[in-house]
Amino acid sequence: MAAANLQPFLRPNLDVLFVALNPPIESNVNGHYFSGRNSRFFDLLYLSGLTTKNLPKSEADEAIFGATTFNHKGCEFGVVDLAEDVVQTNSGKVRPTREHVNLLFARFRRFDPRFVCVIHSKVRDALNRHPDFLGQLQYGIGGPLLLQSKSLFALNYFPNGNSISDDKKLNIFRALRNAL
Repeated sequence: MAAANLQPFLRPNLDVLFVALNPPIESNVNGHYFSGRNSRFFDLLYLSGLTTKNLPKSEADEAIFGATTFNHKGCEFGVVDLAEDVVQTNSGKVRPTREHVNLLFARFRRFDPRFVCVIHSKVRDALNRHPDFLGQLQYGIGGPLLLQSKSLFALNYFPNGNSISDDKKLNIFRALRNAL
């Protein structure tokens, strides 16, 4: 298995911290989040108005998560993978552990993002099973669900490779944009 090359974009007081499942092989080789040829994540951010420019995938993560120039209202965005040590394109082969969730929760509490936006059902399921999670994460914008954290939680559908319409995905990202 290849070593993980993606470094999370984490810092205190983010407006939105996006949480993906794990680094897929192509993005990991490229060294950039959501940079695989079939990735639609940055396209959906742009179409929803969360970003103001549709940037090339080869530089979008650094521009969107590492700076604020192209983000809605100059908001601070970040990204992290739940299972950042598992490089795998087939999410069916990714098995998040309690340790993965514990590390993620520690990061939420440490960096205190205003919103945590989960973008994969396997992340949702792992969070929902943890005893520190005070409810069930549902699609859309929700409230605070993590013990000892003020972060508000949102859940969106995975951006590509499924039969969920773009309208549903865009509506959730637009609701997030409107909440900022």
